[in-house]
Amino acid sequence: MKVIGLTGGIASGKSTVVSTILTLDIPVIDCDKLARLVVEPTHPAYKKLVNHFGTVILQNQQMGQPLDRYKFGTIIFPDAAQRRVANSIIHPAVRDEILKRLFKYWIKGTSLVVIDVPLLLEGELWRIVSDVIVVYCPPEMQLARIKSRDGLSEEDALSRINAQRPLIEKVDYADHVIYNTSDLESLKQSTLKVMAAVKPNPFWTVLAYFPPFTAILIAWVVGRRHFKGDPRKTKPKGKDSTTATASSSSGSNTPAHAS
Repeated sequence: MKVIGLTGGIASGKSTVVSTILTLDIPVIDCDKLARLVVEPTHPAYKKLVNHFGTVILQNQQMGQPLDRYKFGTIIFPDAAQRRVANSIIHPAVRDEILKRLFKYWIKGTSLVVIDVPLLLEGELWRIVSDVIVVYCPPEMQLARIKSRDGLSEEDALSRINAQRPLIEKVDYADHVIYNTSDLESLKQSTLKVMAAVKPNPFWTVLAYFPPFTAILIAWVVGRRHFKGDPRKTKPKGKDSTTATASSSSGSNTPAHAS
């Protein structure tokens, strides 16, 4: 089973890319949903968060009540140390949920799975996937799209964009880039082109059902990423971002789609 990591940024068009992938009957693991799952009262990560931050992060400040996301955000976003603690609890819990789902797909005989991870790079998950796909659009188009889509002022839109890792930095980690610089149809065609490029060979898919070979494949994927190193740390100064494969949505630079 081949595992692909998909990431992008706010208003980059990643949602449309995911929708297109789903039309190919390729399963997508949505890590945003998993992040919400692991902070529910029944999940072990919930108790860890409460143990550290207290019941102040809960609705009505009562144990067993859902997380008060607004209150939680006011605590962790201004404070890098608190944010690191929250991430140290939430990220491992999300990774565990991802692995559970990957195992189920492997048992079912699924040949290709996509993990939709906004924090693919920050959470170090890029090290365990076969390929990284980044959905990219230029910053000025990203800004225009989020202002148009969400009705935000330029200041508010910029604050949301700047809260995330710059898309150009994510491109350095990519094996494939989907450039969302044109219309919706071009974005869909670019997505189909990249998905055709990452389609696994049926021969290797069959071999992956033999446990010794599966272990070898996993070791190869992790080892390849490890020895390649972090692109942002090994990249020579002044060198332009490059990727193995880049599919571009050609056409006008109209901010046509902002999902």
